[in-house]
Amino acid sequence: MKTAAFAVLSVLTLGACASSPPAAIDPAATTFTGYVRFADGEFQLYERLAQVRMPFARPCVSGVLPRNAQEAAEGDLSGQKVTLTGRAVAWPADEVGLKHEGSTVRNLCGGDHVILARTVSVIR
Repeated sequence: MKTAAFAVLSVLTLGACASSPPAAIDPAATTFTGYVRFADGEFQLYERLAQVRMPFARPCVSGVLPRNAQEAAEGDLSGQKVTLTGRAVAWPADEVGLKHEGSTVRNLCGGDHVILARTVSVIR
């Protein structure tokens, strides 16, 4: 009986994760705040720290900083609460990657928009 209950719970949990839509952001915004994780040359911005710690967590918003800032931030800022300045751009359906000042965002979060950031600062 415990095995059947666990199997049902597992299916419900996986179904809830699979159906979660990507995070929605205001396309007119110029600042974006959340917890950041870096993967495959881009950042993913999350609402909660717990999401950063879970592999493949959703919802999130993908983005990049200019190349030098992106490389510096990757080593120091993962898991931190940050504010990014920049702009959101619509993700073209047929696109594989968008270039931004030497960086490429691939939209691993799968959202309708990505963030092309100029700066990042840690919130303490």
